[in-house]
Amino acid sequence: MISNNITAIFTSLKENPKQMMVVISVATVFTLLLYFNFLLKPQVMSICSAISKLDKVSADLKAARSDIAKINSMRNTVEAYNKKLGQYEKTLPTEEGIPGLLESLSEMAKNANMRIDGIAPVDQKEIKTENRAYKEIPIMITANAGYHGLGQFLSSLENSDRFMKVIDMQIKANPVSPKRHDVELLVVTYVLLEGKGR
Repeated sequence: MISNNITAIFTSLKENPKQMMVVISVATVFTLLLYFNFLLKPQVMSICSAISKLDKVSADLKAARSDIAKINSMRNTVEAYNKKLGQYEKTLPTEEGIPGLLESLSEMAKNANMRIDGIAPVDQKEIKTENRAYKEIPIMITANAGYHGLGQFLSSLENSDRFMKVIDMQIKANPVSPKRHDVELLVVTYVLLEGKGR
């Protein structure tokens, strides 16, 4: 019975070519819809997803290449900052650096042909330094020197890596040696307070 109905439909379609074209068109559209929904659409979605991932990976790769290119520049910058830090630490060390400073002052005096009679930090009142990262350390130097040697010593202080300044100086004639004088210098240096500068 079903086969009779199908045969009747095909016979009717053969006799009417317009109906045949409509059926073929509907069947073609239906087949194309099935093909698009079940085969082509998932593949297109998969390709779109892969392209999106590829774009992200490509952007990440570009950023990574840019960062790699900057590594040498960053290393040079870090080295430059480390060098500056070393210079600043020499210029403004902590209180542990005072004995080294005293030795350095003694060496400067020796190079200037000065005879050091005494060199020591001066006791001072504790000054509130809430907002400062450093404190002043006065150092009293008593020595015997000629004018030329004293000038050379002061020049060495001025050109030192450390921050230092002479805040008081007294020169007295030496009756034993008219070309040499008794000198008292009050030199102030600065030290970094622990925990403030770093």
